Amino acid sequence: MDWKKPIQLFQEMNIQEEEGNQLVRIEGVPQGVVCVGRGTDAAVFVHEDYPGYAYKVYAATTDAKRKNEEQAYRKLGDNPYFPVCYGSAERCLVLSYEQGKSLYDCLIEGIEIRAHVITQVDEAIAYARSVGLNPRDVHLKNILLQGEVCRVIDVSEYVKEGNDRRWEYLKEGYRLYYPLIAARKIPPALIEFVKKQYRKKASCTFSVQAFGRFLLPLLGIDKWRNAFFL
Repeated sequence: MDWKKPIQLFQEMNIQEEEGNQLVRIEGVPQGVVCVGRGTDAAVFVHEDYPGYAYKVYAATTDAKRKNEEQAYRKLGDNPYFPVCYGSAERCLVLSYEQGKSLYDCLIEGIEIRAHVITQVDEAIAYARSVGLNPRDVHLKNILLQGEVCRVIDVSEYVKEGNDRRWEYLKEGYRLYYPLIAARKIPPALIEFVKKQYRKKASCTFSVQAFGRFLLPLLGIDKWRNAFFL
């Protein structure tokens, strides 16, 4: 199946970057095409006639990130923790279509996130570093569960310098606080509230434990603080 055939169809779609780090706006989705993901730089689509492929379509203003992501995928090559990159064209990156629940979905639906998932993400990050990349922007929506195996998606920032420490913070939060909410359904509004509070407080001196001390009373679980040495 030639993944190149529908590319022009995707390039004709209107993907608009929004201010304030909001999700992109999508216009002109043709018949037979379904949006399966939306971020701040691009949206991901599948075509009913090309079911094995995911077409990541960027806004014109964010197309440089498409080039960065393609470069990162070329370095990653064939690895079980990352999607396959088949190729790219202006504003469009063609990847293997990866299905599964994101860790964000797992929190909302009350699906337990087991410790081996954290280990696998660590292994994926270590591999990416071994091929000369700098894994960044590893967060709940960028990690998919496919049975007992995880898949890490969106590697567009792996060519940048610096450590945003997002994964390190998530790991520490998992160790300290996830036992309090494991397999419970967490309302999306609550997750978004936590994200907004994190953005307000994130800095070079950010402390997961201090952040937890601030959040736990707001979430109504203050009574368990002492059990986690906070």
